[in-house]
Amino acid sequence: MKKDNKYIVVKDYAAKSFVFRFFVGMVSNRREATIYRKLQGLHGIPEYLGSIDRYAIAVSYVPGRNASELKPGELTPDFFARLRSLIDAVHARGVVLCDLRNIKNVIVGDDGEPYLIDFATAFQKGGRFNFIKNGLHRIFYQDDLLGIAKLKRNRAPHLLTKEEEIALEKGVFLQRQAIFIKHWGRPLLQKIFGFRRIHGKNQKSHTERLR
Repeated sequence: MKKDNKYIVVKDYAAKSFVFRFFVGMVSNRREATIYRKLQGLHGIPEYLGSIDRYAIAVSYVPGRNASELKPGELTPDFFARLRSLIDAVHARGVVLCDLRNIKNVIVGDDGEPYLIDFATAFQKGGRFNFIKNGLHRIFYQDDLLGIAKLKRNRAPHLLTKEEEIALEKGVFLQRQAIFIKHWGRPLLQKIFGFRRIHGKNQKSHTERLR
């Protein structure tokens, strides 16, 4: 959709079941908005434009292709160096992404620069004595770096180092358990909350409600 002759992206849970949008959508959007604000000003992070209502947020559109659309060999060593710098900058602000293994969350902009999208599962480092959250933060810090290695393996295998290959095979602590939960959790949520993908929302109303 467009606002002021610029494309924007809207993440909206309004079409979901009441239970899902109230207990999942509202919380997810609020957390994601917090992450966008935390990362504001970093080149490679879409601009957070604001909330539309309790169920929808809007961010700037990044023209380009997500990494899953690329052919093997299209990505260069320089691109991966810039991607690593971007992820290091995100980590420097205390944020871990948690879903960087999904290569669809990496965008190769029309300008050739790396961009990161979808922070629904991202979270910030906890306080000094929040040992559980900080322990998870350390795990997903390493998992973010493995996301770079996975992207290399899928789209630039000739750039994958031996160390990265070993790290991918080894994984991170509790990785298998996390994958199991992710694999079976989504179908379970679909059954419980009636969650399904909806298309064809009224884009004009979104633009008018954006604040």
